[in-house]
Amino acid sequence: MALQLISRYDTDDFDAWHGVFRSERETMGHAGLSVLQIWREPDRPATAWVLWRVNDRSAAAAFLAGEARAGAERAGVRDAVHHFVQTV
Repeated sequence: MALQLISRYDTDDFDAWHGVFRSERETMGHAGLSVLQIWREPDRPATAWVLWRVNDRSAAAAFLAGEARAGAERAGVRDAVHHFVQTV
């Protein structure tokens, strides 16, 4: 079964968040994460959802607790929620 991650980011400014997010793609790859899809809520345009493929859960969890948290602060993220899920 494939392991994926669904993340929600409540940002101050979607474009600012997206710029920081794109700049961290290489670091995300080293953490075993590949972006599959990014969505933006039409009624809350500063809220983003990301669907990830997870190749290494331990590395991904460490990234979310460390480097991703620091990047989120730089990008104006007010709140972030992450859920690991499996395809059934």
